[in-house]
Amino acid sequence: MRHTAIAAALTVGFLLTSCAGSDHDGATTSASPKATATHTTTELATPSQESAEDAVEKAKEDFEQSLKDLDDALGETLGVQEGTYSVTNSQPDYEDLAEALDDEYIAPGTYTTKGPVDPAYDCYWARMGDATGDSILANDLTSGRAIVTLKEGEFFKTSGCKPWTRSGN
Repeated sequence: MRHTAIAAALTVGFLLTSCAGSDHDGATTSASPKATATHTTTELATPSQESAEDAVEKAKEDFEQSLKDLDDALGETLGVQEGTYSVTNSQPDYEDLAEALDDEYIAPGTYTTKGPVDPAYDCYWARMGDATGDSILANDLTSGRAIVTLKEGEFFKTSGCKPWTRSGN
């Protein structure tokens, strides 16, 4: 859509510039070539150039906003989702990749989240010694950004949080 806006702005600019040598009823101006060039430059070329420059600037702003929106959207869907994960560097080999969907493994390292999915509720996370949740090593209930460092052999549980992304070793 932004490409269409840029193309339309450039087309309008070119049309205005090409029409600069004719008056309103379509007849060509009878002035000398030098006067026509001056007339075109002073009255019509400058406004059309400004319009084209404005359109290009607007398109750049729209593009930057689209990139920001895309980044925000991807940040909401990519990463460690709600669930309980085994923290390990050695994930098992699967004969059938469908089996891998039942097991959740993540690599050791530092992970961050932007906070809760719903601002009305807090984001919960826990580092655990086992998958049952009976041996909590550390946990928190947060309403903002959170950072957690996971070690080999631990388990990680998260709920109500935006996806966690790995941010370090």
